[in-house]
Amino acid sequence: MPENADKKFNPTVRKALPEDVDLLIELGRRCFYEAFNDVTAPQDMEAYLTTTFQKSEIENQLVDDRSLTFIADIDSDPAGYVYSYPAITPPCVSDKAVIKLERLYLRKRYYGRAVGDALMQVSIDESRSRGYQSVWLSSWELNDRANAFYKKWQFKVVGRQKFTVGNDIQNDYILSRKL
Repeated sequence: MPENADKKFNPTVRKALPEDVDLLIELGRRCFYEAFNDVTAPQDMEAYLTTTFQKSEIENQLVDDRSLTFIADIDSDPAGYVYSYPAITPPCVSDKAVIKLERLYLRKRYYGRAVGDALMQVSIDESRSRGYQSVWLSSWELNDRANAFYKKWQFKVVGRQKFTVGNDIQNDYILSRKL
């Protein structure tokens, strides 16, 4: 077991700025790869990373006033980030003022060490302060770690949808919670 494997961290969480675009691309690609490389075909992984983390798309997210993007650092080491946006809401999410938690990504070395909690808390607090009544997200049905985390944060399964990683069509839960 690595040294300090049970250590909890108190990350510094900050709002992402336009100059963080390259960091978010690298961090997003790295976190997704670490989480799903063992269960994703290489060509599907590369297709997803290439389409999801395009520089122009991340730049647009960072300058959009409706976006909420926060980065967690541990001793100046980027540990993860959270990105929320008021996306189109599926029919199973019935609230009016809703925001989608699009990504909550952590580097694997920070799993289970309170970094995800810090990112979730800032995302919820900021969403609430902007007048949102609930937050929704989608999570792969086989991602037990993430689904347990969302349950701990009082998200409930309200529906299902398909999610595509390259050519791999997966089943996702749609989860929601009141703010």
